[in-house]
Amino acid sequence: METLWQDLRYGVRTLWKSPGFTLVAVVVLALGIGANTTIFSVVNALLLRPPAGIRDPARMVLLGRTTGGDGFDSFTYPDYVDYRDQNTVFAGVAAYFDTPLHLSTNGDALRLPGALVSGNYFEVLGADAARGRTIRPEDDREPGAHPVAVISDGLWRRRFGADPAVVGQNVNLNGLSFNIVGIARPGFVGTEKDRATDLWLPLAMYRQAMPGNFADVDPLTERQITWLSAFARLKEGVPQAQAQAELDAIARRLAATYPDSNKEKGATISPGLGFDPNQRRDVRQLTTMLMAVVALVLLIACANVANLLLARGVTRHKELGIRLALGAGRGRLVRQLLTESLLLSLVSGAAGLFVALWTTDLLLQFVPVEAFGGTATLDLSPDRSVLLFAAFVSLLTGFIFGLVPALQTSRPDVMAVLKQTGTTDRGRVRSRLRSALVVTQIALSLVLLVCAGLFVRSLRNSRAISPGFNTKNVLVATLDLARQGYKQPQAELFYSQLIERVRALPGVEAASLAEMLPLGGGSLGTGIKLEGQPADAPVVSVDFNNVAPDYLRTMEIPLKRGRDFNAQDTAAAPGVAVVNETLARKLWPGENPIGKRFSMPKGMTGRAMVEVVGVAADSKYRTLFERPRLYMYVPFAQNFSAAMRLHVRASGDPEALRAAVAREVQTLDRNLPLSGVKTLSEQLNNSLTEQRVAATLVAVFGLLALALAAIGLYGLLAYTVSQRTHEIGVRLALGAQTGDVLRLVLGEGLRLSLLGVAVGLLAAAGVTRLVASLLHGVGALDPLTYGGVAVALVLVALVASYVPARRATKVDPMTALRYE
Repeated sequence: METLWQDLRYGVRTLWKSPGFTLVAVVVLALGIGANTTIFSVVNALLLRPPAGIRDPARMVLLGRTTGGDGFDSFTYPDYVDYRDQNTVFAGVAAYFDTPLHLSTNGDALRLPGALVSGNYFEVLGADAARGRTIRPEDDREPGAHPVAVISDGLWRRRFGADPAVVGQNVNLNGLSFNIVGIARPGFVGTEKDRATDLWLPLAMYRQAMPGNFADVDPLTERQITWLSAFARLKEGVPQAQAQAELDAIARRLAATYPDSNKEKGATISPGLGFDPNQRRDVRQLTTMLMAVVALVLLIACANVANLLLARGVTRHKELGIRLALGAGRGRLVRQLLTESLLLSLVSGAAGLFVALWTTDLLLQFVPVEAFGGTATLDLSPDRSVLLFAAFVSLLTGFIFGLVPALQTSRPDVMAVLKQTGTTDRGRVRSRLRSALVVTQIALSLVLLVCAGLFVRSLRNSRAISPGFNTKNVLVATLDLARQGYKQPQAELFYSQLIERVRALPGVEAASLAEMLPLGGGSLGTGIKLEGQPADAPVVSVDFNNVAPDYLRTMEIPLKRGRDFNAQDTAAAPGVAVVNETLARKLWPGENPIGKRFSMPKGMTGRAMVEVVGVAADSKYRTLFERPRLYMYVPFAQNFSAAMRLHVRASGDPEALRAAVAREVQTLDRNLPLSGVKTLSEQLNNSLTEQRVAATLVAVFGLLALALAAIGLYGLLAYTVSQRTHEIGVRLALGAQTGDVLRLVLGEGLRLSLLGVAVGLLAAAGVTRLVASLLHGVGALDPLTYGGVAVALVLVALVASYVPARRATKVDPMTALRYE
């Protein structure tokens, strides 16, 4: 320990005596460590840190329903009860269902994320109330009997001004009176990381929370309706394997007891809360790629600092040679040099933490949270895991960039040092090693830049995809009349009056309604059967949308044949539909589909037959990257839905209509919230979030890597010029021209850069194949990207080489001849 203390003190003095070297090394390493810590903070927040406010989260597991041993789906309520009551391995099993709720206070209405939860939900989580109480089992026994609610701390502060008297008061939810019995603790917003819940109601209040749903069935007794998410708390000392074995045994009993509904159905465990296995896989794919990118940036930073240490070792060769001559062992010198490297890395790690604190805030500003699964609870504040990661990376970095220079520098030629002679064989080895490090930096930066170029081109190609409708100048908003207690006649009248009022607004070209919003990732589906087919003929699976008249004109979707819906397509009129071109070709190849008829076995419209009255052009429905879908439009009047999206096409900026549209809604019903207000252009951008994030972050880190590589090349050539001052002076004294010296130094930079580019191109060809699935419209070996990046990198290398080359031409021959 005494020797270690001596090494530390000497290392501090040595670094303090070289402030320029120390500052450059700390800045370079801090950028690399900070980038890694920033991305790890994202990984930690998404995948490692449990949702806030949960007691002993390590024992929490998600439960999912399987079919034939595969999948991770929701449960029926009876199955949930069976798994809850028949197991002996869980301290508790709870269930919930996410649903939006309408809150009306003081004439102001909001649509908020809510959840229906089992009576033991808060008990299983160990999430107590900050004020009042949580939902209890007795609140969840009799359907509709206990209209109670727990609100989040955030909602309490935002909406109720943190008034303690709120507990015990009644509020208007979905047009009904609910009593607030408690306020959740600060930070607790549910169990999902892609959704921050503001309101919790008992499961038994499902009809009040979701009026219009389950109209003809009781989901609390029906074994065919899967709708509940479930989680459990393992008993102390029970391993997951034992819990899974018991779930399998329960599933076998249920399959034997209820073969119609539970045959081949089972349950599986996923450790932790926050994301189900499918979501976790998608998030892990993105974060793994980002961690790989910043790891390459850190390797470039390490190579850069290793080069600085090798150059600095040359200036210390006399000191180290004398130490060896006086009897110091090589191991003692290596330990001293590694101590200095570790000191440097720890200081850089502390600086990197400050960089990470700044860049995480920047990340949240420039990268929407939808990039990470739509998470609304992303907390990037550093915790113990982040601090330990930063410390580990700092120590590892110290060994990575310090070990090889320490081994090389600790082997000076003692006789040459004592004789004060010039270049030695070991010096030439160090020179080759420094060149190899620069080549490595260039190669790694080229890999990152190629990936960035591919992602940028992929994003541009994605933006160039035509969605099949005009996204410009369209404002959309969500209305849910069912949650306000509207019955069908009232809702139809409301929508009719709203459309009439909105169309009369100045600056409105067209307005209509649709149940589904395009490019939202989801769609409605049904099965249809052509007229005249036998009863046992298979149905054709088709996606559809409920729309009001003028929808196609509002969206500017071309109508290829027939007509659009009109005011005569009422509930009393014959059933009609508009199909897209792909569906028309599939069902009636080479024929005119107008007048053709088909049935919907599920009785969606309540009509025996539906007639095709129009053919619309194909467009994109779920995502921009989907293949053409079998799709149709059905009239809203014949397939009523209380929850619709208002679409308004403006003659100018659609944002200018936001206030006017909201005012018309409030005029008709002041308690009805208008939610999800945005433009179709915003919707299009949101659908490209993943591609935009990948392109932005990889491009930023690629440019950082390029800057570090350029600094490394500049440093090597500057050091080479200083070491060859005598040679350059002799060349100039013997008649060499300025251009000759310039070509000499630039040639060395060009040689290293070309070698790095060659190595980098080979490495990139292998790496980009791993991200090929994330690219659209561009191949993993796109020659334009590879060629452009290679040329750009060589040009940057030449610029970095020019300053040392220019300095070499300024060498005074007489001064150089006296250099030795």
